Amino acid sequence: METNENLTEKLKFIGLDLENIPDKLKFFQNINFKMQKNYNEKNYKVYRYIDIDDIDIFLTPTNRLTDYTEKYAKALPIGAYLSTDTDEEIEKNIEFLKLIKDCQIEEIKNIDVMQKELTKQIPYNVKYHKDYLWQIYYSDVSKRYFMLVPIRESECSGLFYILKKQLENKHQKIYVPLCYASYSNKFLYNEEIDEMEKYLCFFTKDWPLIYEVYDKEDNMSMQIVGKALIYDTLKSEYKLEFHDQGEAENYYKLLKALFILETHLSHHYKFDIKLDKKGWLHFYLDKKEIDYKELALFIKDEYVKGLEKVIKTKETKINLEKKLKNLKKLSNSLDEEYYDKEKQISTFLEYKKTFFGRVRYFIKYKKITLHTTTKRNTPKEDNGTLKYCERMDIKEAYTLEELLELYTNLDQEINAVSDLEGDIEALNQRIDVLKVKIKNANQYIKEIDDHKKSIFEFWRFTNKNETKQLNEGMAETPKSKKLKKTFNYELDFEDLSKQYDRTERTAFSKEETDCIFIATTNIIDDINLVLNKKNIPEEHLSNLKEEMIEANKMGSFDIFGSVSSSKDRIKTLGNIKHRENEKNKFVILNLKEETTLDEYKNTIKHIIDVIQECMKKFKNTIEIPIYKTGELEDGLNVFYINPENAIKHSSGRETKLYKIVLKENINCLAFTNIVYFNNANQTLPLGMHVTDGILIDTKKTNLELKEKNQNYIIKAEEDAVKPEYLKIDIEEYEIC
Repeated sequence: METNENLTEKLKFIGLDLENIPDKLKFFQNINFKMQKNYNEKNYKVYRYIDIDDIDIFLTPTNRLTDYTEKYAKALPIGAYLSTDTDEEIEKNIEFLKLIKDCQIEEIKNIDVMQKELTKQIPYNVKYHKDYLWQIYYSDVSKRYFMLVPIRESECSGLFYILKKQLENKHQKIYVPLCYASYSNKFLYNEEIDEMEKYLCFFTKDWPLIYEVYDKEDNMSMQIVGKALIYDTLKSEYKLEFHDQGEAENYYKLLKALFILETHLSHHYKFDIKLDKKGWLHFYLDKKEIDYKELALFIKDEYVKGLEKVIKTKETKINLEKKLKNLKKLSNSLDEEYYDKEKQISTFLEYKKTFFGRVRYFIKYKKITLHTTTKRNTPKEDNGTLKYCERMDIKEAYTLEELLELYTNLDQEINAVSDLEGDIEALNQRIDVLKVKIKNANQYIKEIDDHKKSIFEFWRFTNKNETKQLNEGMAETPKSKKLKKTFNYELDFEDLSKQYDRTERTAFSKEETDCIFIATTNIIDDINLVLNKKNIPEEHLSNLKEEMIEANKMGSFDIFGSVSSSKDRIKTLGNIKHRENEKNKFVILNLKEETTLDEYKNTIKHIIDVIQECMKKFKNTIEIPIYKTGELEDGLNVFYINPENAIKHSSGRETKLYKIVLKENINCLAFTNIVYFNNANQTLPLGMHVTDGILIDTKKTNLELKEKNQNYIIKAEEDAVKPEYLKIDIEEYEIC
């Protein structure tokens, strides 16, 4: 319970003498504040440095989240809470004293320390811890700043910090956000800012925050912070900062141009984003950076490239049209030839129906040989290609509209080429069928001619119960393409991890999962040394023994092993309770203080044998990308399904990030829950809740480097002025 001494101490710390209230707290000018219609304040838009003496303090008996209209209507100047002339004023004074009793001096000191840091430089992310507590507004009508303090809130340290500084009569500025403050439109109009947010979200896959920030000299800058998807599912913070209208407009125009190109011509343009160490967002096409200064040249170059594509496409089209025309002639010729054959065979079949018809056919056609081949003017295939030539004058510059129009025409030409290719393919199939039909007809006609040597032979031939029919030609076998499920980490990881865990519990014994567990620890370095037939340094074993002794001192060694030593030892894994013990690497290694290096090496060899046998029994079931940082060892390597988890294992300012697409039926091992815990009580939940690690053996996996890339990951701690950065050199491999 607070005592009067505590209250007196706090009043003294603030510098407020209730018996001698300064005039600056008694008298206030009326504040007229008008909020814009349909204003939606989700985030603060404006941050600036404000002189503390310029802030009028108002108290309102509401909460911070109360509607602004109600807060403003009930607000009274702080002087109304300091006077004790009437009963109503006494009640308000009691409320104010209660606020002082509830406040903590340490919190006011913390604000003072924080604001001193903010006077040097603003945070990288613009906003800072508990910036929402200030509740400071600016009235364009009254040209005054005022603080609206909701006294129903439990924390009012910001109020007493400002009050303390005002009573000290020190001219000091504080860095605070302004509530319900709109953009000034000095750099960009509101509509342009809205569009910039949309463009940035399109490229980064995350909505940005745009601020107008004023420094201590009242110079404005536009600062944009957000997160960008820089590689697969890997995200990074970024920041854009503009100090004049030209910079902001140029970047806005660049974004707009690239957005229009990628949305209108998505099958032609896909821009990549990269960050530098400061977090600035850069755009690339085919690994070439696109900057606003070179945007006009870029559009011209793309227009020229588009013209070349149009010319090549038109040339392809006229040659396809020529080919189609020739094929149509050939098809018509084959149609006529087949019709002639069909007519001959139909005549024979008509005569064959009756006895007298057969006799008449034999007498009439005895000396006439049916034509098995027809000499026709079959069009010769012209393999020559036509050249398309179109005179075009290249201008000095092209607009985005002209580029879009050109590629729209190109798409029309490409569609025409696609239609022609489809027609040619269909016609080729028809010609192939006709050729087979004509071949069958010729064989049938030849057989008729072969049996016209005598009336008796012809009679036996025509009197057969079964006669050959014309073959319908070739039947097209439909091509079926096996569809593969695409892995999505957020949607599929939980089900996949349960499937992995279920399989490993069935396939592996406890000893096998114990050996796999060793590969999850730092002992994997010694495993790879043995795999590569290298000696384990004596120092490794000594350090391991020291670690074991230290662990025993800390009481982490459980003499009960996999048997629960207490019914009350309930743990949680993946929000599911269980009663299983974590595995102990020292127990699995059977490590003792007297263990020799040879004994330790033999144990490692046994673990390697077990792991390799386990890998033969476990195969991946779905194609997934996996990631690793550091160095790609020649031996056992731990990859991660989530690239962010791989990044956590990096150190320093630069690292390599390896990506491998793990195909189906590839031997590997998953670090599931059964690898990390004993399951003596059968209460262990299914899944991969400890880590999403995947163990593969590069000695038995043929990896081929496909692509190299580079980017930066930016991370700014809360209130930090400078962000941390990590340069990542990306190498993508494919399993051959």
